[in-house]
Amino acid sequence: MKKTLSIYFKYDCLLLIFIGLFAFNNNNILNAATINVNSISGLQAAIITCQTGDIINLAKGHYTNNVINIAKSNITVQAASPGGVFLDGTSTITISGNNNTFGGFQFTANVTANGTNTIAVSGNSNTITQLNFNGYCADHFLYITGQYNMVSYCNFQNKLAVMTAKAGTGDMVQIIPNATNPGYNTIKYCSFQHMPGMGGDYGNECIRIGNSTLATFISRTVIEYCYFEDTGLGDSEAISVKSRENILRYNTMNNNPNAMFCFRNGDNNVAYSNFFINSGGLRAKEANNIFCYNNYFEKSGLNGTMNAVTYIYDTSNSTYVLDNINFLHNTFVDCGMIDFGGIGATNGTWANNIFLKSGNIFQNANNGTTFKNNIYSGFLGIDVSSGITFADPKLALNSDGYYDLTALSPAIGAASNNYPAILNIPGIDTLLLDIKGISRPVSRLLKDVGCEQFSASGVITNKPLKLSDVGPSYLKTLSGTETTKENLNFNVRVNSSSKSLIVNYFLAKPSKINLTIYSLNGTLIKSIDTNNPENKQQTIDISNLQNGMYLVRLTADNYAKTIKFIIKN
Repeated sequence: MKKTLSIYFKYDCLLLIFIGLFAFNNNNILNAATINVNSISGLQAAIITCQTGDIINLAKGHYTNNVINIAKSNITVQAASPGGVFLDGTSTITISGNNNTFGGFQFTANVTANGTNTIAVSGNSNTITQLNFNGYCADHFLYITGQYNMVSYCNFQNKLAVMTAKAGTGDMVQIIPNATNPGYNTIKYCSFQHMPGMGGDYGNECIRIGNSTLATFISRTVIEYCYFEDTGLGDSEAISVKSRENILRYNTMNNNPNAMFCFRNGDNNVAYSNFFINSGGLRAKEANNIFCYNNYFEKSGLNGTMNAVTYIYDTSNSTYVLDNINFLHNTFVDCGMIDFGGIGATNGTWANNIFLKSGNIFQNANNGTTFKNNIYSGFLGIDVSSGITFADPKLALNSDGYYDLTALSPAIGAASNNYPAILNIPGIDTLLLDIKGISRPVSRLLKDVGCEQFSASGVITNKPLKLSDVGPSYLKTLSGTETTKENLNFNVRVNSSSKSLIVNYFLAKPSKINLTIYSLNGTLIKSIDTNNPENKQQTIDISNLQNGMYLVRLTADNYAKTIKFIIKN
């Protein structure tokens, strides 16, 4: 029988001292041990002998040429000091167990490609979190074949080059779907940035879901709240979708003009509520039944090699022929070209979109795209017989730095209901939410044209992401991205009797405040926005949360801080 351990923790962004930790399973508290090791061999021995709920901490330091095999289930393997453990050289980590957490490590020193995958996950329901890959090389950093796994708060950048024109031999994150069972894997709150290379299609995507031989497999991978910047020199496809029924949502492409999100092979895929700012946009190539809606494009397709939208019809592939490619309720502001490919596409619909531009909007018209109820200001560039009206959409820059509707916009309440029904994929919210995550009317005719519903009430849950919103917390502290105590004082306490979280903060200057609560695996639980400045106390209802450890994050302008708290009844 293990001895019950007590918990001491300090409210700070990154510091949490484990004297012990309670693990929870089926609502019963299990006694869990914290095991501290200072070598890879000691880590592997602890993994073999540990029990359910145990936490294994690897001491701060550099470790070279590491082989780690996690075949156990329901354990945590982590850096004792988040970001303080560097796994250098050739690292081969396999996770075949289930319900494990692996996190807090950095991969920053690797001389040559090792010909394998850095982390291979064949187990199910594992959480891979708080990892940093920078200046490292492998075939894949993450290679996932299991189900229900989550990758959260990781950073991927500067993939070490093995050949002059290439940034490595494979993509950074590879999801392999199963022939019979959908994967339901999730990648969220991760950053992908600064990929070296010569651009083009070299197979070095940030994320690839499936491959051309698995294009008929149903993956149901969700990529959400991820940030992409300057990745196009590694590969023109920041995300390459090569399987069925995947969801790209709430992501931000910023200053990434040489890369796009690409539907490359496979049917029935969706992109919604993404921001493409000073970046490439969306590409459809060898794909059918694609739905792109509620997306925002600004200066997309400029100053680089990618367009705002590109259709590519491959005459060698008779299966994926750009049939039923649909763009609904999107907004395009001062963008580069929307290229319809000239041939091939059939049965596609562009409905209820806004286009604001001084020059030509479209090029290379095809005969298979129908326009319905779009608004444009500029020049079409192709012949469109109907379904698009010339009018100033009357957009204005909002407090989050992008353009949305003003009160006099002709887009308000002007949507057409004449467009195809969106795919029924689990996790899709169709068009019931706008780009901000606020509810739209149920009736199609009451919706506004474009990606936003004017003056919709509710909590904003989606806005253009910044680098400080994603990736490992320890990178923000080490780089000074997190605020200093002089700028922000922030503390929390749990009131067990009222089942609430009491948040106190003081800002050096007034600012709009956002408070978010996350689970340790990165799941967003609650988000609260307030305009109340300076000294403030906020009470948050946490009565629906089970016992366990959570994160609360405060952001205000350039200030940001994260605190861990524990609920224990």
